[in-house]
Amino acid sequence: MNRTLLLLIAVLLLGGVAWWATRTAPTATAPAEARAEERRFGLTDLNSIGRIFVADRKGHQVNLTRGGVSGWLADGRPANENVMSNVLDAVRSLDVRSLPAQAAKPHMIEDLATNGILVQIFDRNDQKLRGYYLGSGSADERGTNAIVEGSEEPYFVHLPHFSGNVRLRFSHWDDEWRDKVYWRVDPERVESFSIDYPRQRNKSFKLTRQDGKFRLAPFYDTGQPSREVPRSSVESALARYEKYYINSYQNGDVASSAQAREVLPFATIRIKQEGQPEQSMVVYPRYADRTFTHDPKTGDVLTAGGLASYQAFINDGEDWVLMNVETTGPLFVGYGSF
Repeated sequence: MNRTLLLLIAVLLLGGVAWWATRTAPTATAPAEARAEERRFGLTDLNSIGRIFVADRKGHQVNLTRGGVSGWLADGRPANENVMSNVLDAVRSLDVRSLPAQAAKPHMIEDLATNGILVQIFDRNDQKLRGYYLGSGSADERGTNAIVEGSEEPYFVHLPHFSGNVRLRFSHWDDEWRDKVYWRVDPERVESFSIDYPRQRNKSFKLTRQDGKFRLAPFYDTGQPSREVPRSSVESALARYEKYYINSYQNGDVASSAQAREVLPFATIRIKQEGQPEQSMVVYPRYADRTFTHDPKTGDVLTAGGLASYQAFINDGEDWVLMNVETTGPLFVGYGSF
């Protein structure tokens, strides 16, 4: 009987403790909410984002805003579609992978303070939604040092579907953020198309649309006739320009761009589309390192070294770019192509 009474008293006491705990639990919600806020990295509603700001400790920075032919602008210029796809994937899916050991925190904080990349995300009214720093990778390269702006607690973050340092998604600077698609040609909207080959004048041509039909004319006074050409042959040529990518921007290569301005280009391409300003591309070949030898019989100087790539001025001469031989070669149609 006494044992039963004691058990009943114990149950009542435990019940009282549980009641007290539930009554006082709200006083502990503030620290829990604070912890949740400092662990909040991902933002699932990408449609709410109006601007993304990225900066490193070396002075590089970029403002990514909505707009342009690729959907996003990098400092006012069309942004690279692939780069932005990776950035938005990271913005949406970034999550805490694990909590670091207490002993690791000072090293992580030092890394973030010296090498961290700042990422700030704003809504369409330019109100900040998220802000955090991304640092070096963890020892196993499966996580990335990260800390929320204003917090003192670092974490290892990751993308659940990706293995590697998330920081690399944001480590693009200057022209690396820019769109690499230069030609976006709709054959139905083309008003004129010309290619000038200064050293091959009989290949140079001008195409103009008149009353829905295309008329071909020589670019120079070569005696070649002007004539109407089949629409199919024009569309076949223009199809090569529907979506053309450059390899990379080379604006930092001042020496080669200055040298190019002093010589005749290989070709100058111009396309005018309805409702758009004319686009041009001034192309120069770039050869592999040449070697010079003397023919022992004739004494002639022989050269070796083939075509390595093309370079060009685009955007009205504002940008100097590198282009692949394989993708650029098909652009060079001539008068005889029609």
